[in-house]
Amino acid sequence: MRTLKQSPTLRGKFQQQVDGKKSVKRQEVQESLGNGFLGSLGAAVFEIKQFQNQIKGNVGEWSVSLLLKSLPDSWVMFNNALIPTSNVNTLTEIDLLIIGAGGIFLVEVKTWKGSFTAYKDKWKRREGNNWEAISNSPTSQSIYHQKMFSQWINCLIPNLPDGVVKAPVIFPVAKWLGVTDCSVPVLQSIPALLQMIVSSADCLTPMQVQVIAEAVEDLTIAAKSVEISKPIPKPKRENLTDVETVEDLTISAKSVEITKPITKPKLIKRENLKD
Repeated sequence: MRTLKQSPTLRGKFQQQVDGKKSVKRQEVQESLGNGFLGSLGAAVFEIKQFQNQIKGNVGEWSVSLLLKSLPDSWVMFNNALIPTSNVNTLTEIDLLIIGAGGIFLVEVKTWKGSFTAYKDKWKRREGNNWEAISNSPTSQSIYHQKMFSQWINCLIPNLPDGVVKAPVIFPVAKWLGVTDCSVPVLQSIPALLQMIVSSADCLTPMQVQVIAEAVEDLTIAAKSVEISKPIPKPKRENLTDVETVEDLTISAKSVEITKPITKPKLIKRENLKD
């Protein structure tokens, strides 16, 4: 399998997007604990947890991608692939994007430890003897990725086969999984993911694989458009008299003669009038 990369510029724009969201969440944590010592401590703990989750996720994705390299060179893989969303100038990240004759696989890797159950994309985690609801559904996230990628790629490359985009979720280190009626495939091991890929019926030609891979590799985000107001047009020359340009329309204070107001005539008494 060949591994391709997207541009550093695209990665930088996505990092700015992520940093903005982290900043907002960190501020919310700090404000919830007050702006004093507890707030600063809470913000620091938040940063540490974010870093730990990122490291754990990267290790899990790397281990999965390493084992998938056994696929033939006609297949292409992107680690942490970025694709556009329906929101202007925003991106979303896919852990592993795999493209080959068997289709397009958007793999979501969850390095969650413990026991989990899911029914119709609603997930729970076992905590002691209880099952606690999980707010961020992994399968709902994969459905979103599948929808965004399908909309984007079908605009660029029409007439792709139905069902060509698949979005499995894999839990390589989970202790136990119980999944019923979820919208996307849920797998518990890397061999199960590899088996799913190699057993998929061919639906893409080598040319389609190449074109899709190039579209992902060359993805760019257009700069935000800046609205420029139109300049006010100058009056036409024929509408001006005794001047050459609009700039010559200046009036000197000394050149303007101000006429005195006409005074009202005084009234003359009747007895002063002669017959």
